[in-house]
Amino acid sequence: MGKKTDSQLKFQKVLDEFLRAREWTDEYEIDNEEQTVSLNSAINICDGHSGRLIIEASDRTDCVNVYIYYNQICKEAKLAEMANLLNGIHQRWQFGRFMVFEDGYIRWTHRVDFEGSKPTGLSLERMVTPGWTATERFANVISAVALTKQSAADALKEYDEEQGADSNSGQSSEGGAPTEL
Repeated sequence: MGKKTDSQLKFQKVLDEFLRAREWTDEYEIDNEEQTVSLNSAINICDGHSGRLIIEASDRTDCVNVYIYYNQICKEAKLAEMANLLNGIHQRWQFGRFMVFEDGYIRWTHRVDFEGSKPTGLSLERMVTPGWTATERFANVISAVALTKQSAADALKEYDEEQGADSNSGQSSEGGAPTEL
């Protein structure tokens, strides 16, 4: 765990609670001048897929950013197809957002503003869990499009077939606006 100081930052305490609950011994960085705490930890997303969990918390802004990066990198020739895939994923998963960068890195991200509240380790857990679930749920689809010749449309079709009709309930057949609310 991070180094304790006499004037511990609010989010340092929150991160300590989060790490204790997960029974992790990871170290985190404290920047007292900027009033930030950040954790950068290697994670096993699911079988054959690993990545990095990054939590950045600021006492100054009361905001917490959670990022999960896949270790795999999308081929340059597949960046546009990956963007199409991620748009399709966003229609199926409403928590956080995936993005692909020009250098091929793929990440899931979520940001929460805790202004006026008292976040806890459980608050961080509730931010991280949807990201971990999303990166695990879509890992094979993302890999298929990032690293093979599979198209986004075909990968999403296979995903939907594996998940059954429930994964797309309420969506129009074109993947646009919901057909019912």
